[in-house]
Amino acid sequence: MMKGIIYYVWQHRLLNRRGLYTADGKKTEIIDYGSWDEECYMVKNAKVRIGDEMFSGNVLLVCNNKETKGVNMKGENIILKIMLNGDDDEIYELDSINRLQLKCDDSLIKEYDAMEKRERRLQCYEVMAELEDVVLHSIMSRLLMERIEEKAANIEKIFKASDSKWDDTLFRTIIRSFGFGIQSDIFEEWGNILDMRALAKHRDRAIQVEAIMFGQAGLLNEESIPYYYYENAICSTYFKELQREYRFLSRKFGLKEMSYKEWGMSNNTPHLRIARLAALYFGQKASISSIAACDTTAELNKLLDTPLQGYWYNHTCFGGTETSGNGAMKARHCDIIIINAIVPILFIYGKRHNDLALCNKAEDFLHFLKSEENSIVRRWKEQGIEIDCAADSQAFLQLNRRYCSVCNCEECHFAYHYIKRRITEEN
Repeated sequence: MMKGIIYYVWQHRLLNRRGLYTADGKKTEIIDYGSWDEECYMVKNAKVRIGDEMFSGNVLLVCNNKETKGVNMKGENIILKIMLNGDDDEIYELDSINRLQLKCDDSLIKEYDAMEKRERRLQCYEVMAELEDVVLHSIMSRLLMERIEEKAANIEKIFKASDSKWDDTLFRTIIRSFGFGIQSDIFEEWGNILDMRALAKHRDRAIQVEAIMFGQAGLLNEESIPYYYYENAICSTYFKELQREYRFLSRKFGLKEMSYKEWGMSNNTPHLRIARLAALYFGQKASISSIAACDTTAELNKLLDTPLQGYWYNHTCFGGTETSGNGAMKARHCDIIIINAIVPILFIYGKRHNDLALCNKAEDFLHFLKSEENSIVRRWKEQGIEIDCAADSQAFLQLNRRYCSVCNCEECHFAYHYIKRRITEEN
């Protein structure tokens, strides 16, 4: 574990940030950091200037002098030995090897040990407020781009599964985002079996679009209706018409459907969201060309917000009690769709077509949207971190997902600055 800290400092070149001297006072400069040999914790083929002399060979990384006593180092061509928190007697013990001591805060050693055991993460938020703006923004931009590219990579898979059709890829990506996190996976599963060919052939009739979508979601199965809504639902002219249309279209296209049980049927019933998706598809508003033509988030909101009409204007599920009107989509829901579907697909589309302006526009949208509100974002805010827009919240979600939650501190840029600050010796 302690060797891990020494190697981290060597690997990330923290030794050369300030004046570096051997135990006997010789000015030292690392010219070439060489390559790491994990078996013996030795750096091979390094190049070091010590005083006026240049040395080429191996650097030994150890916790203290006792680790090398009785060990035959002949033939290893060791030019420098770096020890962590060694005793002065050990440091100044004379032999033929140049010595350099790295002092490290004991609490950092304990934190590093816990991090390696995946018990907890480093307290990197402590250094965030101290970083120069240009450094902080650079790290945040990198995290944001990582997140966009990860989402774009998933869209590449959807693109291949959609026979390389961009509009179908866009719609399936939007479908997943309608899960709003909690039901994203089940919406994606439904989107994967949704027959886009059948939908395209009957796009001019809303009732048939709705029949295909509700039918393939398994929601036209009468067993899916709660007993207290059952009578109202099966007596509904609208429900009967959907069933009739779906029976015909299912035979015509050989449609598959998922089990209604997969939706869970709790307070998160998917009926309204499926109705909105049907209206969006029927209105032919969700095309790659239409979203690429939008220059502002307000234009995207207008494109995505398809008010519900007919049966779904005042119902939330089949046979349910009439409501006061469902109307327009909530602004925060539109924002989530833009963040999770529109931005990454515009980015990958722009990348595929060498359209840098479109890639930049996709990223810029995130700077004009409000920050997301969830437990992860709130936790960072509680540490005094400013998260003002969706670009910030997406960056911190990536930080949490790919670094903090899996204790991947060794590859984290915030951890780098944190460990750098905690090394107490002026190397």
